[in-house]
Amino acid sequence: MIKDILENLGYKLVDNGNHWRTSAVYRNGDNATALQIYKNTGVWNDYVDDSKSKPFEALVKLTLEGQPKKLKETLKLIGKKQDHSFDSKPKSLIQMEKTYDKSILNKLFPNYNFYKKRNISDETQKAFQVGLAGNGNMYRRMVFPIYNDSSQIVGFSGRRVDDNDFAKWKHIGKKNNWVYPAYVPNKETVDKTITKERKVFLVESIGDAMALYEHGIKNVLVIFGLSASASIISYLSGKSLDKIIIAGNNDFNSQENRGLIASIKNYIKLSSYFDLDTLSIKTPPKGSNDLGEAHESGEDLSAWSTHSYETKEQRKFISDFVIKNENKFSKIYIKKASKLNE
Repeated sequence: MIKDILENLGYKLVDNGNHWRTSAVYRNGDNATALQIYKNTGVWNDYVDDSKSKPFEALVKLTLEGQPKKLKETLKLIGKKQDHSFDSKPKSLIQMEKTYDKSILNKLFPNYNFYKKRNISDETQKAFQVGLAGNGNMYRRMVFPIYNDSSQIVGFSGRRVDDNDFAKWKHIGKKNNWVYPAYVPNKETVDKTITKERKVFLVESIGDAMALYEHGIKNVLVIFGLSASASIISYLSGKSLDKIIIAGNNDFNSQENRGLIASIKNYIKLSSYFDLDTLSIKTPPKGSNDLGEAHESGEDLSAWSTHSYETKEQRKFISDFVIKNENKFSKIYIKKASKLNE
């Protein structure tokens, strides 16, 4: 029902799992990812004008302003959709994200030795509000609190400090919802820095982000792995950006260079939402697998960050790489890559 109504109102919907992305028809917007509309409720956000969630009826009213007859008919349809049987209890349609009291951070020890050995200063570690957990689920891990755009803690990411069999990183919370460290409270948040710089670096891990921070590069987001999430893409689409730099790992010593392949996949994924001239890939300085390692070895990441490739040259490299490594990519990736030079 919600999909039918939206399409009848002129919205061209792009499927993103539990929600659609589309342009803001009600204000003649041309950004195809400006609106996020949840499939089960119609609750929506306009990431360009205002990120606050609003009910489906509000979107219908805005779209049909000046068309009272059609508005009345459409609202009647929505009313029928929302009717529930007296015999059954309506299901909760919106699951609120869990938040944590900030006092929990008082349990972390201000022990910065682990990252100090990796040339990360106390100042940078304090900016990320990291601390060592002495007990609980994050025992013997350096713990980073994750904030949302309302300055609430919605999760934690922990890096083990011992050489044991436990996973290097452990996450608590809905990782796919995180836009980190955009909203970590500081004199100037990363969110404001990205807005001001009109440029952002996407890195795989928090260690990479802190390495860039040490060189004065604070317009950085962590994708926590190999693929940029829908939340990251939604956040970026709400910014006026001149450059999105995918700065993943370069596992050149491995049999399969998962870092480079992931960067190329992210480039192609983001090309569905952003102009190709905005996108670029920057591998870590030669001889380093990741930016944390490069910083630790004394590389000047500030100089590295300003070096750029010719756009056409990079597109050709990506296109050739995908086509020559067909076994690593699906047909849809190859099809998209073949169009990068058009």
